[in-house]
Order: sequence, then structure tokens, then C-alpha cells
Amino acid sequence: MNAPFPSGPCKRLDVAWPFLLTALVALLIAGFVAAAVAHAPTRPLVWMVAYLVLVAGVAQGVLGLGQALLPAQPPAPRWRAGEWLLFNAGNAGVIAGTLRVSPALVAVGSALFVAALAAFLFGVRCAGGGWLLHVFRAVLAITCLGACVGLVLTLTGTAR
Repeated sequence: MNAPFPSGPCKRLDVAWPFLLTALVALLIAGFVAAAVAHAPTRPLVWMVAYLVLVAGVAQGVLGLGQALLPAQPPAPRWRAGEWLLFNAGNAGVIAGTLRVSPALVAVGSALFVAALAAFLFGVRCAGGGWLLHVFRAVLAITCLGACVGLVLTLTGTAR
């Protein structure tokens, strides 16, 4: 049986730190890549910068914070570690597969990514309600829809 989770703001943010740190790193990498290719941007690198900002950065930060703050008791550390691994392995697969033009790698990355999104949804199943929970679920739905659209575009060859 789990002991009650300390509810102070700092303890709650401790739950989100791996997601927030990874989001910050993704945003910094996106900024450096954007600066490095600004003189001669290519379509795949501009896509990667946008992906790093929107998915690996913003979405990951929102999902990590939401999971830390919304439920009465956040998911267990092992669960959060699994989510982090799935989410970021999925991101790596999608990015690598897109840059290498490997639909199979994009598909594997997308599957891992969608599994992570399902885990995030499951992680807030005991959250009360309210508009913040609706925003959290909307971010999950939009992110999942984006992953599915991206996969279809990749598999049909229209993403190039």
C-alpha cells in the first residue's frame, strides 16, 4: 500500500522534473538547430525543430506537469519512468525515421509514443475533474491525433 503523497507544491513538481528537464533540453536543441540551419534551412530540419518544440518540448512539459498536479496521488515512480521512456523513445523513433525516410522506424516510434499517451491518460484516471483535467485530456487527444496523421502521411509517402 502506498503512503499518502505529500501535497506541497515542491513535492508535486518533483514528480514532473524528468519530463520538464527533457522538455527544456528539447527546446534548447530546437533553438540551436534552428540557429545553425537558419542560413540554409531544409524541410526535414525545419520539421524536426517544430517537432522538438511542440511535441518533445511543450506537450511533454504539459503532460508531466498535469500528471504531477491533477490526480490526488501521482502515479508511482516506476510508472512515470516507463512513461518517460516510452514517450522519448517514441519521439526519437519518429524523428530518426523521418530524417532517414524510414516509414518502419516512424511506425515503431509512433506506436511507442501512442502507448506513452495512453499511459499518461491512465495516470490521471483518479483525478477529480475540472477544466484543467479537460485541458490535459485535450492535449493528449490533439497530440495523439497529430501522431496518427503523421504516421498516415509517412506511410502513404505524402509527408516528404
